[in-house]
Order: sequence, then structure tokens, then C-alpha cells
Amino acid sequence: MSSCWIPDRISCLQLVAVEEIFLVFSSSVLEAIDAVLSGAQVLAVPLRSGGRRKQLGGGGGGGGGDFCWLTQEDLVRYFLNSISLFSHVAGRSISSLGLVRADDVLSVRPHEAALSAVPLLRRAIATETAVAVVDDYGHLVGEISPALLASCDETAAAAVATLSVADLMAYIDYFGSPPEHISRAIKAGLKSKGLDAMLELVENEAVSSFAFSSSSSSDDEAHGRAAKLRRPSSGSYGRRSTEEPVVCSPASSLVAVMMQALAHRASYLWVLDEDDDCRLAGIVTFVDVLRVFREQLQ
Repeated sequence: MSSCWIPDRISCLQLVAVEEIFLVFSSSVLEAIDAVLSGAQVLAVPLRSGGRRKQLGGGGGGGGGDFCWLTQEDLVRYFLNSISLFSHVAGRSISSLGLVRADDVLSVRPHEAALSAVPLLRRAIATETAVAVVDDYGHLVGEISPALLASCDETAAAAVATLSVADLMAYIDYFGSPPEHISRAIKAGLKSKGLDAMLELVENEAVSSFAFSSSSSSDDEAHGRAAKLRRPSSGSYGRRSTEEPVVCSPASSLVAVMMQALAHRASYLWVLDEDDDCRLAGIVTFVDVLRVFREQLQ
């Protein structure tokens, strides 16, 4: 592999793992990539002065310090800004670079119980991806993102425990005001499972949501608008709905995939089949992208 000049250095050399957060001191970009490829999701970099500050080590006494978080996204953006140094691979397709991984796709069917997706969601959290929702023909119909699910309130647990995958997607998208048939399905499921405490929580949340929506409707009608509680469609730098997964083709170039992922603030892209643009062929992640640059820097 050709060697490339590394423009900057970050603080690394000694790695201290705290779950998926690594505290790094006095080292190079190469070692930062190695930490990510070893499983780190976030690098905590000591700040000398300025920068994004985050107190690490708890309040009071010694052991605290000013750090900035260095994420996989930051590293990918760094290489995109230096892409002219890697022109020999930037225009190559992700398929030719071997980045399309079919075996690592986490997927469920729309008719399956949402509860069956929980083990997959745990794995998705660890890999900073999501669970693909595919139909019986292998077509991608949506995704369940741990980040989107985490943005819901406590009643999301009831939805996961009682709904199908398809209904859970609708529940997430309607964020706080699911369709009536989904609300009824959740309550019926909780009652049949004997989860009375959770049922009471859902009913209390429904009353609070109704009071809030009534107040919002009155305010909106006064201004000649209809209230809409459905989660707004997300564009760039926003949250996507479960039916708006970010996709690419096996023929997409490395630089195009980097730009698309960064534009959508996504750490992964679903790859659709070239001959059937609805059929899921695999996934490409930031880790895959960083592995290419790591090989180029050897």
C-alpha cells in the first residue's frame, strides 16, 4: 500500500477503555483509527486550550479534566477534507473495495413481534447501526434505529412488548401521538400479558398527551393552522423516520458514500441491489470506510 502524509496529530498512545469510550493520550491519527477498529465508538481527547469542552471524571476533587469527544464521524470528515491525498481510492466503488457487507446485516420482518428485535437492537447499539426491516422478498421497507427509539418516552417499552415490527415503526414515527389502532393494540397486549402497571403508565401518558394536543389545537386554530403531532420529516442533519433509511448502490464511489453519510448524520448506509433497487444487498459503515484509509496509511 502507498504511504500518505498525515497532516495532523491528535492526543493518543495510552488507551483507557470506559465501555465504548476511550481516553487517548499523545498519538497519531493512525492509532485513533486503530482504536475505532478495535471497537471504540468515541475517543476522549484532552484539550490544551479552547475546543469543545466536556468535563470527564465526575465533579469535585481531582481526576476531572477538559476533553473533547472525537467520534467516527469526525474521523470520516477529517479524511473527506483530505480526500485529494487519496484520489486513487476515492472514486472507486464500494463494491470494488469490498465494503458491502451482506452477512452483518441485522434484519427483521414487518409481521414479526417487535420484541424479537431487541437482541438485534443491542447489537445495533454496539455497531452504531440499525435493524433493517425487510419484506418476504428481501426488499427494504424501513429500519428501527436505536437512536429514534431512545427519543420516545417510557411507553416505548410497552410498544416493543406488544406490537409487531410494522406497528412499532408507525409508533416511533408518530412520536407521542400514535394512531388509535396502535394505541388500542398496545393496551390490549398489555392487558393480555397481565402487565397492569405498564398499562396504567400508558393510560396516564395518553391522558397527558390528549391534554397537551387539545391545548396545542386550540392555539393552532387561533392562528388558522391544524395541529400536527406526527414527527416532521427529517432532512439533512435531522432525525429520519423509520421509513426513510439512507441508501446507496454497490456502484457508489467511496467519496460519494462518505458525503451522503455525513450529510444525513448517519454512521451507516444500506446498500441496495443494482438489479433490484428495492432489494437489500448489504450495509456499509463508517468503520468500513475508516478501514480503507487505515490500509492506505500503512
